Amino acid sequence: MPTNTRDLAGKTYVVTGANSGIGFEAAQDFAQRGATAILVCRSQARGQEAIDRIKLHTGNQDLHLYIADFGLLASVSAVADKIVSDFPVIHVLCNNAGGSNGTRSVSAEGFETTLATNHLSGFLLTQKLLPAIIKGGEQGLARIVFTSSYGHTHSPLNFDDLGLERDYKSLKAYGRSKLMNLLTAREVQRRYGEHNIVASSFHPGAVRTPIWGKGGPVARILGVVLYPFMVSIEKGADTMIWLSSSDDEASVQAEGDYFIKRTRTTPASFATDEAAQRLWQVSMDTVSPYF
Repeated sequence: MPTNTRDLAGKTYVVTGANSGIGFEAAQDFAQRGATAILVCRSQARGQEAIDRIKLHTGNQDLHLYIADFGLLASVSAVADKIVSDFPVIHVLCNNAGGSNGTRSVSAEGFETTLATNHLSGFLLTQKLLPAIIKGGEQGLARIVFTSSYGHTHSPLNFDDLGLERDYKSLKAYGRSKLMNLLTAREVQRRYGEHNIVASSFHPGAVRTPIWGKGGPVARILGVVLYPFMVSIEKGADTMIWLSSSDDEASVQAEGDYFIKRTRTTPASFATDEAAQRLWQVSMDTVSPYF
């Protein structure tokens, strides 16, 4: 696996879902290379443990923990305000937080849980951090990277039922949310690329993480069957780290594109510009009360 050697001193990185899995691996890599690393986690205890581990491993003391429940937009909105207040310039945002739910549930705010956690919260966080990211773009290339999935290829959007009230299946809910991540990256690029921002999305591969045990019976069975063929967390994080920090021409010019193993890849045929623009407007209307 190629190494990442670019010095990141003076750069501020925000990584969501950073206490474990590929989010932790990426945050540790950025810290190792001198970045100011902001870890956004759900659990104070697990987040602090991650901070302590990274400090011990890298010697970097410039690590910062923020707590947010991505199942609640109000929580994400509040943490975004704190981050922007503390760090008015942000160079990279890794929208990585997400999960899978075996059965349909609705948040206290009335949103289907997978939709809220995997898409709406990341969308809201991106919107609220954009002023700081635009300032980062004034100092050099700023980047926004979304963790998507190959699962998007089986999950076209139905704008009349984004919350899957009529036909909930855990893999469909997850795949749709990952399609939304991909489409959001594309639309961020279209709208904000002129501010020296590059947005992209990627598929990490089938990674050996606990998410397989949380997506219901089918996901658990797939986890068992596929386990021998799954990639390590280190390999799963590689493309995110590369898109977030490399000077390689392909990553610097990853303008709204989708990647697998550092390779620009054609997404599903239904991942259209029209779908991206429509999703953006629907999402803005949905999260606007939380600004």
